[in-house]
Amino acid sequence: MMGVRVKQAISALLVGLMVGICLWFIPVAAVASSSGIPLAQALDFRDPNFFLTNPSPTPAEAPTPEGSPSPTPSPSPIGIPFTGQEGTELLVGNIPVFRLQTAEYPSDVRADNIRAVIERFLDEGQLPEPEVRVAQDPNGQYILRLGERGRFERTQRYLFTVTYADAAAERRAALGQVGLNEVRLVANSWAGRLEQAIEDYREDLLALQRAQDPRVLILSILAGIATLVVGFFLWRLFDRSLTRLQGFLELKAGEVWHTWIDIGGVLLRGAGALLIVGISLDRGISLVPALRPFQRSFYLGLSRLIGTALGVLTQPLPNSSLSIASLLVFIALSILVFTGAHYISVGLKQRFLARLGLDLGTQESSAAIFKYILTLLGILLVLPFSGLNLSSLTVIAGAVGLGIGFGLQNLSNNYISYVAILLERPIQIGDLVQVDDLLGTVERIGPRATVLRTLDRIFVVVPNSRFTESKVVNWSYRDPRCRIHIPVGVAYGSDTALVTEALLSAAKENSRVLSSPAPQVWLNSFGPSALNFELLVWINRPQDQFVLISELNFLIEAEFRRRGIRIPFPQQDIHIRSLEGFAPPSKNGGSHPLPDADSIQAALKEAAQLPEDKGSTS
Repeated sequence: MMGVRVKQAISALLVGLMVGICLWFIPVAAVASSSGIPLAQALDFRDPNFFLTNPSPTPAEAPTPEGSPSPTPSPSPIGIPFTGQEGTELLVGNIPVFRLQTAEYPSDVRADNIRAVIERFLDEGQLPEPEVRVAQDPNGQYILRLGERGRFERTQRYLFTVTYADAAAERRAALGQVGLNEVRLVANSWAGRLEQAIEDYREDLLALQRAQDPRVLILSILAGIATLVVGFFLWRLFDRSLTRLQGFLELKAGEVWHTWIDIGGVLLRGAGALLIVGISLDRGISLVPALRPFQRSFYLGLSRLIGTALGVLTQPLPNSSLSIASLLVFIALSILVFTGAHYISVGLKQRFLARLGLDLGTQESSAAIFKYILTLLGILLVLPFSGLNLSSLTVIAGAVGLGIGFGLQNLSNNYISYVAILLERPIQIGDLVQVDDLLGTVERIGPRATVLRTLDRIFVVVPNSRFTESKVVNWSYRDPRCRIHIPVGVAYGSDTALVTEALLSAAKENSRVLSSPAPQVWLNSFGPSALNFELLVWINRPQDQFVLISELNFLIEAEFRRRGIRIPFPQQDIHIRSLEGFAPPSKNGGSHPLPDADSIQAALKEAAQLPEDKGSTS
């Protein structure tokens, strides 16, 4: 449905263009045939005499001394000049050309006289093609004259004299440092700029004259709409091409690059939209003569806004040679340096260090040291390009030092600990470490903190200062092999050789146990209820120790059951003596009265004289 509507819109646009062209050609051909004007000349939009009914040449205007009162010009679209402390801008068609300074006459009077001369030249000469020349008067001063191209000698008129003050302001130099040669250079430069500005203004006036014809207005509007339609289809084509490119890159690249590809696609799509929309609107509006003054006013306001913003950004900060622009440039270049150093270090690790057979921790530390050295060198190179120097950073360095002294002790301590960890390498990526009561594998060593992954796959962020100030147990330091102790108790009377054989057999059945060094069995002690053995095995993955202990306990229990070895439980022998005779039973069947102290003492003496019973009750 959408495609049908687009086709209908294009068809209607083409029909409208064809009708407008036909309406334009028929009257022009009739006029050309009746008046004898060539068709090519009649169709030439730049011919100023085509739309004029009574062209009449005017005599050349006599040179007017600079600053003399000028005749009141007719109303024109030229804007009011801006008068400031540094002179007055000369506006031609609301567009600033250059800035005049006060000399023999005020700068605003000079600007008004020049504007009046330009207006009279365009009005009286029926929009002739302008030409501006530089001449030197008998006094050695450089003056600018305006005339019609091809008839300059007969139509020339005086514009103004370029003074030393004008040249000094244009060169941004002191008045005493400007000579006659600088005045000549400024005069030649201003002549070219003024001629181009008058030509642009003349084109706008011609466009406004052409716009008075309804046929030209229709053609210009249709051409503007066609330009916008072409821009719309160019945007659709760009969007589809970019989408296909993103899909192709995501298929070729890994998942790590998907986010960056999406970000790049968003940025390119936004930049493409701004570019295509801006160019389409600019071309479309420029084809409509009635809208050109608004377009020029918009560009003038935009240029002034950009100039004001640049002036604020380049203005030095108070009591410093730094500016906001230099700081922004430094930040942008620093981001590029950090990004480049990161990816270069990653490429070094993946393409060079990994092929050398180094362990993961050595690769990470070497790549990190290389990255920071590259970053430091890049920052030192960025400083001159951004307009900064080391002396201008003393204020920032002092503020950073003050912050470290008052509130950033912990942060600076962590960074210094990070440097110590990189240089000494007490821990590395992949090591199993224990800090206080925390046991985990080192996943990443960052500038501020280290990330540990516990055996329950819980990620814990530990400040780097903990590794330099606390006692750290590194199970993987240098040699990852470690010995695991598994205590086992058997009942008294068990065959110790059979127990040793059962423990070694269980150790050999587990694949995590290393054969060299070989497992060992120790008889540690004779406990109250059992013989305490200990099985010692070696492993090369410390993080598997808890899984290994569980697996060996299952195997030991199975071996003991198969060999008939009993695992005891705590036992205690209790000897019970009857206290019968301590007191006679109650006659009424009640409870026995408590014996007195003499009866107890006599019973204890009697018990001590009797031989000890051989039997016991458990």
